[in-house]
Amino acid sequence: MNIRPFLHKDFRMRVDHIGHQQAPVVVIDNFLLDAAQMVEYAATGAHFAPAAALYPGVHAVMPSPYPMFVHFFTRSIIPEAFGLSDRDVVDCRCTFSMVTTRPDKVGVRQLVPHTDFLDPNHIVVLHYLYAKPHGGTAFYRHCATGYEGGAVDQRERYETLLKAELQAHPPTDYIRGDTPIFQQIASYDAVFNRAILYRSTSLHAATIPAEFSYDPDPRSGRLTANTMFFYGDQTSFFGPPRKPV
Repeated sequence: MNIRPFLHKDFRMRVDHIGHQQAPVVVIDNFLLDAAQMVEYAATGAHFAPAAALYPGVHAVMPSPYPMFVHFFTRSIIPEAFGLSDRDVVDCRCTFSMVTTRPDKVGVRQLVPHTDFLDPNHIVVLHYLYAKPHGGTAFYRHCATGYEGGAVDQRERYETLLKAELQAHPPTDYIRGDTPIFQQIASYDAVFNRAILYRSTSLHAATIPAEFSYDPDPRSGRLTANTMFFYGDQTSFFGPPRKPV
């Protein structure tokens, strides 16, 4: 990937706090200098394949320089915004992603908000490489429980209630705003070369407009760079200390 490891000269950042839990969302506009070159690489050099997880579309492996740049540029931002000053990145996942699958071809759980991991030390960097009218990303509250993010001790109750609710109110399209089950608490438009950073535990969903084309061309479709950083301590990296023999 031939991109220059520089921030854009018009880089701008703010930190929002959303919902009752005041969860931090970092918004960076004009993120990287060569974002347009990333789109060209995705169109000419990336190898997309159906996503293995619940993502409703395709993924492609991101060349290693990109997550290295992102970590370098956010290594002081993320610990401060998310209260992780005693930790550092010990694992990373990074892909190009494109929504290409229509709502009638996915499972019901792909039509509602989700969490990526239940560990609050996982931080998502979602980099938009497209602009409207392809929609952005929204965050939600589960109406019955008030949950705005997942946690291990909440999982059983949430899953039990949600299963019953989805049977009573089965969705037929990707979520856009409030429903009988979820309330939207924040929404971010897709602006080319904008990045939003949030905890993987936050309930969120892509905003897919009704007129969405499901275009598989990276130059004209809903292309994002999705990076997941796991912030761990020394034990996360090296394992627990060995006991003296």
